Amino acid sequence: MGKKIICYIDTLQLGGAERVMANLCNHLVEKGNDVVLINDLEPTKKLKEYEIDSRVERIFLDKCKSKNRVLNNIYRVIMLRKSIQEQKASVIISFLGPPNLRMLIATIGLRLKKIVSVRNDPKREYGVGVKKIVSNLLFGLADGVVFQTKEASEYFNITTQKKAAIIANPVKLSFFNQKQLEENDSIVVIGRLQPQKNPSLVLNAYRQIKEEFPTTTLDFYGEGELKENLIKTINRYGLQDNVFFHGQVSNTSEILASAKVYVLSSDYEGMPNALMEAMAVGIPIISTNCPCGGPKCLIENSEQGFLVNVGDANEIAEHLRIILSEKTLRDKMRVAARKRAEDFKPEKIFKQWLEYINKVCG
Repeated sequence: MGKKIICYIDTLQLGGAERVMANLCNHLVEKGNDVVLINDLEPTKKLKEYEIDSRVERIFLDKCKSKNRVLNNIYRVIMLRKSIQEQKASVIISFLGPPNLRMLIATIGLRLKKIVSVRNDPKREYGVGVKKIVSNLLFGLADGVVFQTKEASEYFNITTQKKAAIIANPVKLSFFNQKQLEENDSIVVIGRLQPQKNPSLVLNAYRQIKEEFPTTTLDFYGEGELKENLIKTINRYGLQDNVFFHGQVSNTSEILASAKVYVLSSDYEGMPNALMEAMAVGIPIISTNCPCGGPKCLIENSEQGFLVNVGDANEIAEHLRIILSEKTLRDKMRVAARKRAEDFKPEKIFKQWLEYINKVCG
């Protein structure tokens, strides 16, 4: 007999954590559990939500009309506690910094198991100094904690680390099943065009190698606030015929399957889904070795891809030259990346989740 499980995250739109939450809810209900998904925010028409199984009950917390951030959070905690009490679940699972902290406060004194999952660099999500102390105290209230990397767990105290599990993200089977397509001259970047992802780093690296590889294109897939500034840079350097913005797309696996190289340029990440998907498809990879250790966990050796220092455009350019010049190397990297990605197949990852949930629930 399954459990009644509450999953809590602010929204199901936009990022990688939201996608994993959606997939986790779907898997839990598929395994016979009664799943309730609580979101702070109702979906907007502007952005699509990740798909949720119709058997998952949805709850959206009432909005606080105050513009005061503190009052908004207090109101969300009150409404969340009320919803949790009404559901009478055996366990609640929350994702991301603010939802994790709200959940831990909202469940004080309630008789259910609490699992929080850290999905990004803890220093960015939870802060330093007093904020770190408070976060560690609140995490002491959790019965279980899921990290994506060991490096992320080291932000927290030893008590939290002892009750934690390290579980990677799952990658959809469609990426593993994608057949290799005829190779084109595309350098692919997939992700939101915002400061964390540092897309200008790839652009600066591409400027250095463009004359050596004139048929190559730099293709950005994603939207964000940095797009306008990137376009200005492209115009300033006369790269309009080589750099393109495609927005959000649904055929990511096909795009990856025909590209020559995928680049992740982030300043920090949790466990980058786009990088994992690229590995599952089998594409040569260049990634910044960013905190909190996600890329380093994924790319274990130089056969699977290249790790470069955060913010180093010269190093990215150097490795682009190597990959673009050597087809034999690209072919070897494709095979090695796909082999490494086998560890991220959904059945393996969700089995780890189910085992950990059962362990926490006793």
